[in-house]
Amino acid sequence: MQLIGLKPSIFAILALSLLQACTGNSRVATADIRPVVKLMERIDVLLVSDHTLPGHLNLSTGGANGEERLFIDPTLDSLNSKLLGRGLNTYILNVEDMIAGKDIQDKDTFDAAYKQYDRVLEAAVKHGVTIVSIHYDADKVPAGDSGKNKANASAAEDEEEYSYVGGIQLILDERATSDATRILADQIIHQDKILQALNDVGFRIRPGYADKVRFQDNMTLNIAGHSEGGAFLLEIAPQDQAVRLYGSPEKIVEAIETPMGLLADTLYGFRQGLR
Repeated sequence: MQLIGLKPSIFAILALSLLQACTGNSRVATADIRPVVKLMERIDVLLVSDHTLPGHLNLSTGGANGEERLFIDPTLDSLNSKLLGRGLNTYILNVEDMIAGKDIQDKDTFDAAYKQYDRVLEAAVKHGVTIVSIHYDADKVPAGDSGKNKANASAAEDEEEYSYVGGIQLILDERATSDATRILADQIIHQDKILQALNDVGFRIRPGYADKVRFQDNMTLNIAGHSEGGAFLLEIAPQDQAVRLYGSPEKIVEAIETPMGLLADTLYGFRQGLR
């Protein structure tokens, strides 16, 4: 029996009480996350958005062009509906839902929100949830650009005229890779060819990563990657390239219906194998 497919708006109804979290010299009202922590006992797939919203405090957390959530959120909604349709129990985790009022405008609130976010991730790991982080990448950063849209740019691995060439890629954190994480990553890339399916839509695969994982330090994966349910970060496309090809976030989501369906099939089959 399908149990649940909660989204944060529903969780807000459950989280009626508030906790006062003291950080620095200010008091930050944080959401009571005890219900969602408890919920991790029954969730199959946790979908995480990682980034702060446009208009919220952005400490290198706004993603590509500072507006990555505009693209991540409808993509997560689409993937979530596909997972629910396959009978999996899901939850979408957003950092702003960790704060009463859902508004992150200062460093104390930012720190408190991500501390709560990490607690949910830790609960998901404890209960063997499969944790899926969906991102959109920066496009091409010209050589000499500061590369503000993308950390860890590496000229050595990119085209000569660019300091960074973004694209579709599957990312793991080498510090946190359970056996399940490695198996799931291998299935996504080599068996089910999800990266190729996204490439078929017209998006660029990051040069050098068509058939292998990119290992990169990542705060979410450093926690999530330990899960016995597996975890990964999937860059769907270079964000600006996707806009050039399809226009709006909604049109982009329509364009990736097939690869997202394939990813949902992968996650369903993988969870069935864990039972």
